[in-house]
Amino acid sequence: MAGVDNWRTCLNDQPFCKQLRENNAKDSGQKRYSTSKGLTAIQGGDLYVWDSFSCHLVFYNLKNLLPECADRERNQAQILLCSNAPRFEVEFLTFNLTGSLVALWGKGGITVLELPKRWGRYAELEGGKPSISCKSISIASHFFASHKGAGLQQVLWHPGSESDTHMAFLTSNGILSVYNIQFPDVPVQVIHVDSQEPSQSASCISVATALGEKTMGFDFGPPIQLSRRASFSLSSQMDSTTVWPAYVVKGNGDMLVAYTDLLSSSPVKLAPQGPLLMHPPAEDNYGVDACSVCCLGETPTVLVIATCEGKLHHCVVLPSNSPESQTDSDWSASAGSSSQFEGAPDVSLYVYESVELELTLTTAANEAEDEFTCPIRLHKDGTDLKDLPEQQECIVEHLICTKPLLSSPPSPVLGVGVVREASLGTFLLVLTSDIHFVSLPLSTSTKYKLSTPVMGTSPRLIQSPLRSLAQEPFHQHIAKILARKSTNPVLKSAKAASMSSQECFQLLSRTTQVFREEYLQKQGLAQQEIQKRVRILTQLKQQQQQDLRDLDNSRARLHESAQELAIRYEDCQEEHETILRRIEAVMRRLQARNPVLSEAERGMKKDLEAMEEQLDNYKRSLHQLRTKHDYQTRQIKKSEVAAASHSLKNSQVSQVRSVLQQEGEDLSNMLHRINQLKLDVGV
Repeated sequence: MAGVDNWRTCLNDQPFCKQLRENNAKDSGQKRYSTSKGLTAIQGGDLYVWDSFSCHLVFYNLKNLLPECADRERNQAQILLCSNAPRFEVEFLTFNLTGSLVALWGKGGITVLELPKRWGRYAELEGGKPSISCKSISIASHFFASHKGAGLQQVLWHPGSESDTHMAFLTSNGILSVYNIQFPDVPVQVIHVDSQEPSQSASCISVATALGEKTMGFDFGPPIQLSRRASFSLSSQMDSTTVWPAYVVKGNGDMLVAYTDLLSSSPVKLAPQGPLLMHPPAEDNYGVDACSVCCLGETPTVLVIATCEGKLHHCVVLPSNSPESQTDSDWSASAGSSSQFEGAPDVSLYVYESVELELTLTTAANEAEDEFTCPIRLHKDGTDLKDLPEQQECIVEHLICTKPLLSSPPSPVLGVGVVREASLGTFLLVLTSDIHFVSLPLSTSTKYKLSTPVMGTSPRLIQSPLRSLAQEPFHQHIAKILARKSTNPVLKSAKAASMSSQECFQLLSRTTQVFREEYLQKQGLAQQEIQKRVRILTQLKQQQQQDLRDLDNSRARLHESAQELAIRYEDCQEEHETILRRIEAVMRRLQARNPVLSEAERGMKKDLEAMEEQLDNYKRSLHQLRTKHDYQTRQIKKSEVAAASHSLKNSQVSQVRSVLQQEGEDLSNMLHRINQLKLDVGV
C-alpha cells in the first residue's frame, strides 16, 4: 500500500503536471470550460493528457512513481507532437482496441494520432525520447467543411474492424458515418438516422429532424447475422453477412437502431429502425432530455440511457412481436435493398431498473425550485460482466463533486479514467478544471471479484456444515447492511467559489445527515447483528462442547462393550470348534454302522482290488526274477570252473562285472518295490 499511496500523492508534483497548470493559466484568459471534457486517457498504467495550449499529447507511465522504480535514470513525461495538428478544439481522446491509434476529436473535427513503438530498457516510446513527432491524419475534413452547422456528438472505433482502423462518428444532424483511416476522406458507409429515405450519396445533407430534435450519442451492440433471401441469392446456398447494430439516442428520448457493415464488398443498406418502444410505458417517456447511451454485455444486450436530470435507465433489448412496434417500423422494412436480407428482428426496450443520481449536495428541504441539470457522460471500464451476480441492484457511489451548490460556479471535470494495473491497484483518476489529478479508490471494484487459487495449488477448504444451510455468508450480510446509498464526495469546486453562511450550513447539514444515516446508523445495525451472531455462535459452541463430552462418554462405553464382546467371541469360537469335533465323531460312527457302502468306500474298494491284481503280477515277476537269479548263479559257478581252466582277458572280465553289477541293481530295485507293495497291502 505504501507504493500505491506514493504515486497517488506524488503525481501532481511531477514536472509535466506543473507545466500543464502553467499552460492552463495562460489559456484560461482566452476560454473557460463550462462542460466536462475527456482530455485524459488511461491504458493500463499509462496516462495520456492533451495539452490544449501547446496542442500536443503528453505521455507518462504511472509505474515510474512506484518506489521500486525510483532508481531509473529518467522518469520524465514524453511529448507526442502532431505532424498535422488539429485546428479545432480537442475535447475527447478515444483509443482503438489495440491501443495503437488515438482519436483526438471535438465539435469541429477528428484527428487520428498514430502512437510510436515502445522499446528500450524501460519500454518507453521510441526508447525514451523526450519529444516525438507522430503521424497524424485528419478524418473527413471535407465532410466537416461542408457541414459546419452540424456538431460532432460522438466518435467510436468500430468493433467489427479486422484491422482496427475503422471509426464511426455521429453528428447532431443525424448522420452516422463510418471511415477507414487509410482513406480518410472516403466514407465506407453513411447512414441518415433521421431520414426515412435512404441517402443516395455520401455527401448529401440530411433533412432536419422532426420537431427540431437532434441525435445525442450512440454505441455499438453485439453483431447480428443476416441472411440473403432466396429470391435475391444467385447461388443455391443462402448468402449471409454480419452487421453491427448502432443504438442511437435522440434528445427527446427516442432510441433508434442503425446497422453498419464492414465485411461486405458493398455495404448492406438497412434503413434504421425506430423509435423503439419502451416497456413498461411511462407518462414522460422516461425523460425528454436524453444525452447519452451505453451498451453493456452481449446476451442479452443491456442499454444504459442517461438524461440531463441525472437519471439512468437500464434497458434490456429483446425481440418485439407487438403490432405497435411493427407499425412504427414499417418504413424501415419498405426500403428497397433492405428487403433482400432477413434476420434483423424488430426489437423493443424493457426497462428493468432506473437510477437517480445526486447532482448537487443540497438536502431535500433546501432544494431550490429550479433543479440543476447537466449532461451525463457514460464511461465503460471494460471489465467482464459475466462475473457480476444475478438479481443485483445497481451500486452508486458519489466520489467527487465540483458543483456542490446551485450557486457554485462551474468547475467541470476535464478527464476521467480507471487505472487498473496489478502494481498500481484499481483507482479512479480524475483531472479537475485547475489541472490537478485526484485519485480515488474504487471500493466496489473488489466487491464482485472472484477469489481464484494460486496457480499450481488446489487448496481444499473444510467448511462448516452450518454454512451450507445459511442463505448467504455472514460477511455478505454485514456488507449489505453497511452498503451506502449515498456518500460524501470529495469537493473540488472552482477557486473563485465563495459560499455564504447559509450555504455552508446546507453543506454541513447534508454531510451530517449522510454520516448519521449512512455510517452511524448502519454501523449500529451491523454491531447489533454481530452481537446477535456472537450470542448464537456462543450457544452453538457450548452445545457442541456438550455434544463432544457426550460423544467421549459414548466412545468409552463402546470401548468397554467391544472388549466384552471380544471375550465372548473367543469363548463362542472355542465352543463352536468343540461342537464341530463332536459332530464329526458322531457322523463317523453313523457312517460305520450304515450297511450300504458310501461313494468314498466304493472308490476305495476299487483301488484295493486294483492293488491286489498288481500284487499278483508282482509275485509272478518276482518268481521269474528268482528263477533267473538261480540260473545266473549256476552259470557263474560254471564260469568259475571254466575260468579255472581257461583264463579270461581283462576286457572280458570288466564286461562280465558290469553286466553282473547292472543285474544286481535291477534285482535290488525289484526287491525294494516288492517290499513296498507288501507294506501298502499289509501282507
